[in-house]
Amino acid sequence: MPGNFMHVHRIEFGLPSGQTSEKTVELAEGLLGALRMNGQICGREWPIYTEESRCVAIVLAPEQESLDPKFHGEYVTRRIREGEALGITLAFTPVAEDCGGAEACSCHRSSGYVLFTNYLSLESPVRCLDCFLPVPLYRFPAMPSGEYYEVIRWQSDYQSCDRLQMNCAVLERAATRQLSDFRSSLSATGRENCRVLEGLLGKPFYYYLYRAHARSVKSERARRCPSCGQAWHLETPLHSLFHYQCDQCRLLSNLAWNLSP
Repeated sequence: MPGNFMHVHRIEFGLPSGQTSEKTVELAEGLLGALRMNGQICGREWPIYTEESRCVAIVLAPEQESLDPKFHGEYVTRRIREGEALGITLAFTPVAEDCGGAEACSCHRSSGYVLFTNYLSLESPVRCLDCFLPVPLYRFPAMPSGEYYEVIRWQSDYQSCDRLQMNCAVLERAATRQLSDFRSSLSATGRENCRVLEGLLGKPFYYYLYRAHARSVKSERARRCPSCGQAWHLETPLHSLFHYQCDQCRLLSNLAWNLSP
């Protein structure tokens, strides 16, 4: 589908006459933070520079239409009104597709979703269970916070742990335990997010459990769901990644990476 890839956007903040850029930059940073927590822009760092009588921010967004007002949540709208009260004008302009960006899900009716990310990912941590492409968070009803702070905070924590275990140095074991133990604080937070989102959407919402090491393929294939103890091995992996699926506990996992072909 054209225009369905991550997009580079330009956001202009017009400086009112006689006002310094300091107040405008403060407003810009607040709005960008709100847009991030609403799933409308990705990442955590955005260059902001002064150009003639305006400040400009360059951001990544899930889609070409991500910054359309119809997606603005409570906090984004509040920041925009604060800017209007100060006389700061706003202009949102899609620039181009991001060359290395991920395509967004275009399924009309997904059968379910999975909470999944890694240390390299910038896109939404919610994936469609059917196409396994990221789903922009603003497509979902707002969470209890009024935005998607709960999911984005979990994503940040998960990526921190994933980066530590990939670096294989500081806190590798502790980080791997957080990623792979369904009882860890990271997993508990992620599963609670899945429970809330499933309640809001009325569709299955799975949590991915990372699996790093195992002794043998035979024992690995025989492992049971760590939550309920039922058999959960799939004869045909889902999306060539998930070898285990427990519909009762809403868990997905992979064959241990050290045993993967």
